[in-house]
Amino acid sequence: MSKYLAEELARGGVDDEAIVEYCVGLLDDGSMDAGEKEEAIGGYLESATETDFGAVVRRAIELAADERRQREAETQQQAAAARQLAQERERAELQRDAQGGAQGQQQQSGQQKQLSAEERRQREHLLKTYGFQEPEIVEGRDGEAEIVYRDTAADRAELPAEINDNAARVAEKERAMRESSRLAHQKKVEREKELLEKDRLRKEKERRRTMKNEKRRM
Repeated sequence: MSKYLAEELARGGVDDEAIVEYCVGLLDDGSMDAGEKEEAIGGYLESATETDFGAVVRRAIELAADERRQREAETQQQAAAARQLAQERERAELQRDAQGGAQGQQQQSGQQKQLSAEERRQREHLLKTYGFQEPEIVEGRDGEAEIVYRDTAADRAELPAEINDNAARVAEKERAMRESSRLAHQKKVEREKELLEKDRLRKEKERRRTMKNEKRRM
């Protein structure tokens, strides 16, 4: 979306990073609906450039909405994957408890063989997509067999016992990062807007001074 906007504005003779950043900040503003964004961005561009970029703004708003929906879908898919892995772990632990001792450990080792072809395909897809390895059976401190999952994206660090909670923490961390990024971006946009306004006032002051001098000469 930001790339599209920058390219279209440059094609229209506006090659100003500060203007692009300000428009992107408005596009990412979750408190405004599409109509408000179109009015705010379109009005700003027309005021700053004396050019009508209405069609470009509308397309940029559509692209921003598509990107937001894609991010939300990915978050939901990750949460669903974490829930499914949690269910697999719970089933494995229940089966181990039912068998007991070494027999339970042997049963868990053969669990993958008992899965249907479709179940194996779904599991492999989830593991490959979200970076989780297969469940492993290890010996705990008390000598009991324990099933653990490992996260390749976290340098083989063990997943927490409650994967659902982990998924919630991941989602919260991502939300906090997005909020931090949004605030930093908003601060930058406000600073750039302030600079643009100062530049506009300076040019307006210079224009009035020129007009005043011309009137005096007349």
